[in-house]
Amino acid sequence: MLIFEVENSGANDAGKLMALTTFLSGRAGDTNAKKQISTQAFIQMAKSLGVNVTPDKIGYLIAQEPLSNVLQPYDPNSGKVTFKGNDEPGEQPMDTAQAEKVVNSNAKSAMNRRS
Repeated sequence: MLIFEVENSGANDAGKLMALTTFLSGRAGDTNAKKQISTQAFIQMAKSLGVNVTPDKIGYLIAQEPLSNVLQPYDPNSGKVTFKGNDEPGEQPMDTAQAEKVVNSNAKSAMNRRS
């Protein structure tokens, strides 16, 4: 291994973790899921990217930039890695009565345009 590779390996790891975090946060947003992942799952995903993360090291990594900009401070007792951002669930689906009202209203509007 070259000195350049040793020197920049930490930056490369931070980039990989940032990409992983961005992907997971986006995926949670797409599926209206909670913006969190279990610590163990996060560690396994990081290791699959070639980043050596341990339960002892994860709090330190999350406290450093750029991860501190996208992840909440790590609580080792929670067993979760939590993403920053909107914690409210996405738009709630309509109930049946409300959906029927919308469909009826649109149908009446379409019938009025035909006349």
